[in-house]
Amino acid sequence: MIENNNLYFLDGGGEMGELSRKKDWASTILGPPQKWPQSLRTTLSNLLNSPFPMFLFWGSERICFYNDAYRPSLGNNGKHPSILGKGAREAWPEIWSDIGPMIDQIMTSGEPLWHENMLMPIFRNGQIEDVYWTFAYSPVRNGSGVPVGTLVVCTETTAAVTANERLMESEHRFRELADHSPMWIWITDVDVKVEYANRDLLDYIGIEKVSQFTGQVWEDIVHPDDIGTVYDGFSEAAHKRRAFSLEYRVRKAETGVYEWFAVKGVPRFEGKDLTGFIGTGMNVHRQKTFSEQLRREVDMRTKELEDTNRELEKSNKELQSFAYISSHDLQEPLRKIQTFSSILLADEYGRLSEKGRTRFERMQSAAKRMQALINDLLAYSRVDMEERQFEVRDLLEVIGEVRADLAEELQTSNAVINILSTCEFKIVHFQLRQLLYNLISNSIKYTREGVDPIIQINCVVVKGSTIEDDRAIPDKDYLSISVADNGIGFENVHSVKIFEVFNRLHGKDKYKGTGVGLAIVKKIAENHGGFVTAKGETGKGAVFQIVLPKKES
Repeated sequence: MIENNNLYFLDGGGEMGELSRKKDWASTILGPPQKWPQSLRTTLSNLLNSPFPMFLFWGSERICFYNDAYRPSLGNNGKHPSILGKGAREAWPEIWSDIGPMIDQIMTSGEPLWHENMLMPIFRNGQIEDVYWTFAYSPVRNGSGVPVGTLVVCTETTAAVTANERLMESEHRFRELADHSPMWIWITDVDVKVEYANRDLLDYIGIEKVSQFTGQVWEDIVHPDDIGTVYDGFSEAAHKRRAFSLEYRVRKAETGVYEWFAVKGVPRFEGKDLTGFIGTGMNVHRQKTFSEQLRREVDMRTKELEDTNRELEKSNKELQSFAYISSHDLQEPLRKIQTFSSILLADEYGRLSEKGRTRFERMQSAAKRMQALINDLLAYSRVDMEERQFEVRDLLEVIGEVRADLAEELQTSNAVINILSTCEFKIVHFQLRQLLYNLISNSIKYTREGVDPIIQINCVVVKGSTIEDDRAIPDKDYLSISVADNGIGFENVHSVKIFEVFNRLHGKDKYKGTGVGLAIVKKIAENHGGFVTAKGETGKGAVFQIVLPKKES
């Protein structure tokens, strides 16, 4: 143990001070500390008690000293504490070729040296590690001003250098990925000055490098009508410190054509300070122009529709005029023909020949058929023209009204109407009454000779999925009204054709009718959002099914 009575320069110093006091210096080339020169004593006193990392190479053998602040740089299982008091060549063989010349230069010239982030691999933690240093080599002079040692004031910057390398590598990868991106990627400061732009953006606007993409460039490449959108959008985002999304036109350098881009940006912060924005830009010209074209197309189609509606309204007015004429002016001559022919037959019947009587009767029959046709056509046209007011009615009630209308025909034909099941529905009352009237009237009309007509009516609520028709929506509720008879029937090949206007399957001489009744049934079903189907078998009868969407009562 060294006595401290006259070795004040070794006082304190933490671990390295303790090691320096305990070391047997007498066995080293320096000899006991009592004989050390004053310049070494002074330097060691400053070194051991400095909070900044320091290392001292002393004398011609470059004897090593270091303080506690330097100690962490030596790691574990390495040079500490064995290099204390050793010569530098022995202590630092792995970097002697680097530091030896620098120490020699200091000792010779007396001029200090300084290096930043210099790589000097050293042995520590049981292996050679790459270590970066920022350091200054300064001469330590004796009383005569001659350099007798080299003081190294240093700090290890490995963590900072590797972090910076990782950052640069990350930025390199970012730029490489960005340059291969099919969309724009850019970074700006808060004044919209571009700090980075990927290759796709630069190529599009015809700029080779980013100190060229100044704020003025925006005014050169953005459509004059949109430049205000760019500055206002960026300014508002900067003021409110939030993301933004803009659409504006940019001129393509290659063609000189302005194309639409959707540009999005998010703010960048350093702490709480806004430093700029990072964002993307995607070419949406095709979508934008398509949308614009679609809008123009819609506007044009809308105008065409409005014109068509006006024409339709005009046609409806003309149709209403025709209906008025049909119901009054056209029927008036028919009524006179019927009236005068009836008078002639009554007054002159005895003086007419058999042939004349037949002709008068045929004239009256033709007038009646003409009147029936006019009435049916009026009914067909009114299905579309008249206002539709939906109301809740029970099937029994509507059938009762039809029974009253057909009372004479039912009695004459001995017809029977059986109601198997009834239901309540929301319908246009007079239209459904017309529909049932036409179907029941047909069942009475098209009977088999010698067979009294039996008409079976049924009404049930069913799911669309149970209806064998593509027009039914599977998960929707429907009212299914069936009207079945035991009449002459028809071949199923005509099941669609019979609903066409003026279509008749039988001669008018045998069965009276205008060929409009079932067309009216079809139109009424469609007016209620439904449809009608028919099935028949010759000589056995027919079944008509009216399918209507179920409306809440």
